[in-house]
Amino acid sequence: MASTAPPHSIPYSGPRRNAGMSLVELAVVVAIIGLLSVVVSAGYSDAAAQSAATTAKADAEAARQAIRAFALRNKRLPCPDLSATGDPAREGHNGTCPSGAQVGWLPYESLGLTRPDRERRLRYAVSREGADLVAPPAVASARPDLDGSTRFRAALAAAARLPASTNRPFLTGPGSSASPEDCGFIQSNPAFALIAPVTDRDGNSPVPAGFDGVNVGMAVSNQNCIAAPSRRATADNDDVVVAESAGALLGWLAARTR
Repeated sequence: MASTAPPHSIPYSGPRRNAGMSLVELAVVVAIIGLLSVVVSAGYSDAAAQSAATTAKADAEAARQAIRAFALRNKRLPCPDLSATGDPAREGHNGTCPSGAQVGWLPYESLGLTRPDRERRLRYAVSREGADLVAPPAVASARPDLDGSTRFRAALAAAARLPASTNRPFLTGPGSSASPEDCGFIQSNPAFALIAPVTDRDGNSPVPAGFDGVNVGMAVSNQNCIAAPSRRATADNDDVVVAESAGALLGWLAARTR
């Protein structure tokens, strides 16, 4: 009777691939994962920086509009908050505003704005030397100046005629050869300026943190030198600056009080 046992199988003696990954393959995978992590991290970092810059620009523009509204209502510009950190968020300090006070924090409460956290607070500079825009002096007028508009307009007109001076807050150049970013160079004296910090890129602003370049002196020791609004953000300075000239503010007020 024929045998029914299965035929004898011949064992395969060729090369056999071991299960799992070799050390070389594992190293390649780890390297790829690391590279992807760096790319993703850089993307998130760029997005966060862009978001912070957008927020700073919006804050500065909102502050500009609030100052304009204050000027229209009160016929003067607000005094800076002269406290150390801007916590009071009101004009001056302890209810007073010395005549020489030109640089301080934005007085959020006095402007009807919500005071932000310290790292987002704006510095505020206002022109007062030669033509006081915070306390405009009385002027001779054929008609009674019942609301103070005549003396405020006269102060703005006088400020617009003043020669450039380091005794008032001034904008330096944006960094070109003709307009260097140097506190020895005066581009113009604005009626007011707002400086919004984004990130402390130059690492040179311990208290308060966040301001860069020439703005550090303005933020830390109330110096009058301010970076130009037209300067581009760089690796060591991303502050946002908004400024308005006396002539521009005078024209804006005239257009709304016709």
